Amino acid sequence: MSSKTSATVLRAIKIINYLNEKSEPQGIKQISENLNISSTITHRLLTTLKMEGLVFQDTNSKKYSLGTVFIDYANKIITDLPILSFIDPYLKKLRDITQETVGFYMLTGMVRMCVAEHVSKQEISRKAGVGNRIPLHLGSSGRVILAFLNKDLQTQILNFLPEEERKIITPKLDVIEKSRYSINEEELTQNVAALSAPVFGAKGKVIGSISISGPLFRWNKNTMEQHIPVLLETADSISKSLY
Repeated sequence: MSSKTSATVLRAIKIINYLNEKSEPQGIKQISENLNISSTITHRLLTTLKMEGLVFQDTNSKKYSLGTVFIDYANKIITDLPILSFIDPYLKKLRDITQETVGFYMLTGMVRMCVAEHVSKQEISRKAGVGNRIPLHLGSSGRVILAFLNKDLQTQILNFLPEEERKIITPKLDVIEKSRYSINEEELTQNVAALSAPVFGAKGKVIGSISISGPLFRWNKNTMEQHIPVLLETADSISKSLY
């Protein structure tokens, strides 16, 4: 690798680290001046990083922030660790208490993916399936993640939705942030309902959610209510162990 190539990579890394440290999107001038890199080079590097999904550019302000690909990187690190074997006993216990299907979903890009699931032992049960991927704004297990995301990233995801859909979802996220749980009935699947709570990892950042789901005739807002405390307690215990 030539010294010129090395210098280019180093500048790109500096830009990524700079954006990671900032709580708000940054403009080319801000980045250029703070890192002492010419605006021309800064623009060229940002364009390349944007093409690869490493940075995101807001269409209105034209400012830059870290891209969602870093969530994938973070989740790979998490899933390569023995986190699932640690969480598994909590999920099984919750399944046995509620007698409904309990799943653990992790944030990956702009979706949440089912990475562990313990299906209800009852004859009629709900099964999402490990590997199932669903957009964050759909369903209770996605929205409890979306509600606690970094506000810049949350805005990026919401901006991909039609305006009318954003108007419906945004107030729901405010409610979830206060209550720390979310309920949905037949939103994704007919005759199926779910109750979900967020799970937090290092530095208190949301990494996923626990979801209890079942057939609506047995698992609905009325029957869920008595299980909200144990769900929140379970999610809190896991989160504290991961801090």
